[in-house]
Amino acid sequence: MTDQAPPPIPYADRDGIEGELAAAVDAYEERMGFLPNALRLYMHRPELLQCLIRLNDTAMRDPSSHLDRALKRRIAAFCSALNRSAYCVAHNANTLASDSGGGSEGWGYAQADIDALLDPGYQPDDPVESACFAYARAATLDPADVPRELLERLAATLTPPQVVELACVVGFWKMYNAIHESLGVPIEAALLAQGRSG
Repeated sequence: MTDQAPPPIPYADRDGIEGELAAAVDAYEERMGFLPNALRLYMHRPELLQCLIRLNDTAMRDPSSHLDRALKRRIAAFCSALNRSAYCVAHNANTLASDSGGGSEGWGYAQADIDALLDPGYQPDDPVESACFAYARAATLDPADVPRELLERLAATLTPPQVVELACVVGFWKMYNAIHESLGVPIEAALLAQGRSG
């Protein structure tokens, strides 16, 4: 199985990526199990690629994180579904479904749990997660209209660093979703073959 139709602009040549950036791309590929098509487009602007990899790593998996990494990955999938980003839903669903091992990130979630998570009305039972998902929904759908009572609920439930991190995770996926969908980045053959295309 091959990728979907190619994007309107051609993929960049990986040979032009060197040094620390090449190592960061290699690590990304090892974690994912394939080289994402989005990175193959970002390679046209190595300076931006470097910033985006670092931002992704810091928001989602940095040792300094104050929020649980699995929670952030579920929020990423949920926000991507709200933003109608088939590309990012496929990536996040794949990561949630995959088993962890080696250098890869995975959480071993069942498909039924992922399907429930991708429902716009998803509401976890845990009060902390419930507040996080309520904020993720509100901030994704209309960031200028997040209710004050919801922000106060977050402030009562999370620490200030956790609230800031949550907002950055939600905002990061809004940006990523917009970039990938507006460029028509195709879902990779590796995900299509596994039936993990969202």
